[in-house]
Order: sequence, then C-alpha cells, then structure tokens
Amino acid sequence: MVACLFLLGTGLTTAQQTYGDTFSTQEYDRNDGTANWATDWIESGDTNNGPTAEYIQIQGGQLYLYWLWTEDIRRTADLTGATAATLSFDYTSNSLGGTRRLGVYISDDGGASFVSLATLSGNGSFSQDITAYISANTVIRFAKSNANWNSDDNVFIDNLLLSAIVPVPLVDTDGDGIPDVTDLDNDNDGILDRDECEFVPLVTQSFTSSGGTTITNTAANGRGNLFIDFISIDNSFNLTINGTDIATEFQFQPGAPGNFARFDTGFTYGQAGIPQLWSLTGTAANPVLRVFIDADGNLELFGAQSSGGALVELTLDTPPATVPWDATGNNTISIGQLVTGPTNMNGELRFSEECDTDMDGILNRFDLDSDNDGIYDAVEAGHGQVHTDGILIGAVGTDGVPNSVQTNPNSKIVNYVLQDSDGDSISDATELDSDNDGCNDVLEAGYTQSSTITGELQGTGYNATNGLVIGNVDGYTSPNDLNADGTFDFQQGIVPAITGEPTAVTICTSCTGNLSVLATNADTYQWQFFDGSVWSNLVASPIYSGTTTSTLAIANPSVDISGTQFRVLVSNTANICVERISNTAILNVTVPTILTNRRITFRVNKN
Repeated sequence: MVACLFLLGTGLTTAQQTYGDTFSTQEYDRNDGTANWATDWIESGDTNNGPTAEYIQIQGGQLYLYWLWTEDIRRTADLTGATAATLSFDYTSNSLGGTRRLGVYISDDGGASFVSLATLSGNGSFSQDITAYISANTVIRFAKSNANWNSDDNVFIDNLLLSAIVPVPLVDTDGDGIPDVTDLDNDNDGILDRDECEFVPLVTQSFTSSGGTTITNTAANGRGNLFIDFISIDNSFNLTINGTDIATEFQFQPGAPGNFARFDTGFTYGQAGIPQLWSLTGTAANPVLRVFIDADGNLELFGAQSSGGALVELTLDTPPATVPWDATGNNTISIGQLVTGPTNMNGELRFSEECDTDMDGILNRFDLDSDNDGIYDAVEAGHGQVHTDGILIGAVGTDGVPNSVQTNPNSKIVNYVLQDSDGDSISDATELDSDNDGCNDVLEAGYTQSSTITGELQGTGYNATNGLVIGNVDGYTSPNDLNADGTFDFQQGIVPAITGEPTAVTICTSCTGNLSVLATNADTYQWQFFDGSVWSNLVASPIYSGTTTSTLAIANPSVDISGTQFRVLVSNTANICVERISNTAILNVTVPTILTNRRITFRVNKN
C-alpha cells in the first residue's frame, strides 16, 4: 500500500516510493519495493562476482559478506524528483569490532565518489535520512570500513529498504479544480458520488460493546461506501481503518477529552437544549449517530437531536484524516471507545463496494453515462440543469459539487431528489428501462439500440475516461418527448391497455353502424381488415370513417364485404415499443327484406 499526503493549495499529493530487497532468492536483480532499482547488485573485487559463492553472496535469505579486503557491493536507484529519502536494513555481524567494521557508503554521482554513512558491528537495525544524496544515480555501497577483515569476520544484511517521498499530481477527472480525493461529484454530472450506486451491502455486521472493547471487521474489500450506524452510544468512539486513526476520539460529551463534534449552531450534545447523546435511543432505520465514508475516503458525520429524529450534519473541531482504503485488498476497520465512566455502544456496520453498472471499465462516479443507454446521467438524474456533453455548466464549490444543484453551495447536499421514475429504488441513471414500461430507454429516447447488448446504445466501444459509448451513429442528444407534454418519453411509464374489445356487428346495406374499442393510456389507433391472407390498414373512404380513432364507423356497406374480420392496433405516442392488438370482430351485412315506395309496400322474396 502506498501512503499519500494531500498538500493543500499545491495540486499535488505525495507518495512513498520504495526500493527493496529481501534477498529471498539467490539473485541480484530482486525488486521487492513499489519501484524498481536502476541496476542489479554489482560486486567489485570478488573472485566470483555472483550471488552464489565467495566473499559476497546471498546465503540463507540474506546478503552475506565475509573476510572483506578490497571487495564491495553496490546498487543504484533513480530518485529523480524525490523530496526525502531514508535507507534502512537489519544486520547481524560476527567477530567484527575495533577498526574491522562494516562500512555503509552512499553516492549521489553514480559512484564516482562516496560518503560514509556509518561503520557497523554487532547486531541491530540501521535507518538514516539520505535526503542530501537524492539524485538520478543514488548508489548505496557495502564494504570494509577500515582494516581488512579476518577470516572469521562476517555480516548478514536483510530487509533492505530505500524509501523515497515523491510528489504526485492530484487527479482531477472532471477538471473543476477540485481533486478527486476531495471531490464529492467526480464527474460533475450533478449526482453525488455516494448516490451514483444503489447501496447493496456486501458486508453487514451488527455490534454491541461495553467497557471499551474494540469491534473489528476485516471483510470489507477494496474501495467503497461505508455506513456505521449507532443505535445507542455512551458517549464517544474512535475509528481506525488500516492502521490510521481517523479523528482520535469522536467526542459528544462536554468536558470529556477528544475531538468534539458540533452542529452548525456550534453546540454539541448536552448544550443549548440538545439532549445528551447517551440519553437517546434509535433504531436500525433511524440511528442516533451515523458515520458515512465514501470511496475516496471522505468522512461525514451525522447525529439526531432526539430519539428517532432526523439526522443532521456534525462537524469535528479537527477535520478527520482521509481514510486510506486498500484498493485491492481487505480493509481492517476497528471501532473502539475511550473508557470514561459508563462506556457502551450498539449499532451496525455496512459496506458496499464501488459499482460499474454498465461494466464498461469506468466506475459510475466517473462515468457520464452509467448505463450506456445514450442518455447522459445529467439528464436522467432529473435535476434539469444545463449541461455540455453531460457535465454541468457553472460554478463549482470547494466540495466539488456544482452550485446549481445545491441550495447552499459547499453544503454537500443537493437540492433535488434523484429521479427514479418507476419507484423501484434504482435511479434512472443506472436503469435501462427507467419507467418500467417494457420499452428500453435507448429506444424511447429515439436512438439506435445495440445489436449485441440489449438496452445499450449502438456503438463500437467506450471512452476510457468518461464511459460514453463511442463509434455511435446517434445518442447523446435531447431524448424524445413525442407527446410534447414536457416529460421525456423514457420517464413517463405509459403503457397502453385494451379494456373493452370490439364485438361483431350486423349492418344492412343501406344502414350505418360501428365497431368500438375501449383502451387506457392510448392516443393512437389504427383499424385493420383481413383480406384472407394479410392484415391491411383501413383508410378513410365513403364506407369507413374514424379509421384512426377508437370507433370505426361503417356506412352503407355492400354485401360482398359481409364476413370481413376487423381489428384495431392501440398504442401511445410516448411508448414506441408497446402496441396492443384487439380481438377480431366480424362484420355481417344484410339486405333489407321490406321496400316501401310512397304508400305501397312490397315484400321481397329472399330467394
């Protein structure tokens, strides 16, 4: 794990870069640190010049030197750009003493000249600051220090580590001037990073502790979102993650030692009419205290001011440390308490890993189209703010969140509810059919659906930075609102249904009649007739009218269309996928059997 320190105002962070050798194998080219050495170990003056024999060799998993006269061994590291460096190793010697000692030397000019760091004998651990010798060719060297060694003089060296502090530019994915590590909206789509994924706990641990007993969890893997909810607590706690003390003692009782948490009024529990925290009791759904940590390691703290009350943000007097998540391994999370009087806590820990909903290799918090449907997340979010290519326009606060989606800039709170059109607890930005109407968003938006991945925009790949579909012929334009009601079709959830089927009708050749259908959520109708082989659309004619309405009017039909089957197609403009087909209805045409001419009536023989 690489340790990092954020340098305020510099746009840089620092990282610890290590060059190591554990001598675990008989090889001079091992690289056991986070960076590679510039050279292998190089012997000089030894008759063997290799790691397996003679006066300098690797033996028993350690570097072994004995009976040194002119022999030495050296290795080079490129420390270009480092601001500090330390050399350390363990050593065990036999018979050395007086003027016969191990010399530790260093060079900043590639070995043209050396400076003595130490002369060693006995056993111990060596550690020394070598910042003054940082260069592109920093060489460390082991040799005798003064007099030639005797045949029984030797030394073993192990766990050699050269640690360097190097500046690393802070990543600012969305280019808003706020580095990702402190940016609560890493892609500036107006959706908080913590809301980019539905919280699906991979780890859940209920805990009860008293007398200062520490609660530990090692199941949380990688970066993710962590909730620690306290149902009851008396009256402080501390939190350590991967060995880092996050904020000393989170303190909520006036007069007790620790890092006080305060409401925006400046008061804490037990002040200004706010009850003591120990007197409150919550539930799993309504805790009295909540800690939330996001995937970048930012910690937020919330507390209720009454049992079952709403959670309100708390601010620590001393800001918490950034949580050092282990991006590739398990995290060790420890919750403890400083024992001062009654000490207990009861609650639940929940951890959810980061998500990549569309599995395009870009995490949702960096992805401008988290479900690859061709609709920007900034559109699907429902905040309605102006954007360019999925990134909101306008000022951004120090919390990295666009001011346009905050009532109070830098409050870490947005002023809208993330859109979930079908109410299934999955946001539109991560769902392929947002309104659950049976029609994928990509189609309702008016785009081309992928021929290989249902629900995705047709394309040839994905942008490696922002996750947008590339090689696309359409998409990323304003989605369809075909019924012009001000709501995008993919968020309307309109599904047409037939509630009353057309039934057979009998009409005489000189009469009128109709076929009707009853439907809900329908605004488009098309009546059809069957000619014995195919169904064809009816068009307006002297016989037929209302061919695109819910009622088909038939006037003066001829007997030769008697027995014709009719049906109607029912749909809604806002749902291009769903079309309902009615049952068939048969038209029977009869010839009148009574003819009247003035005052004379004739009966016609039917045959």
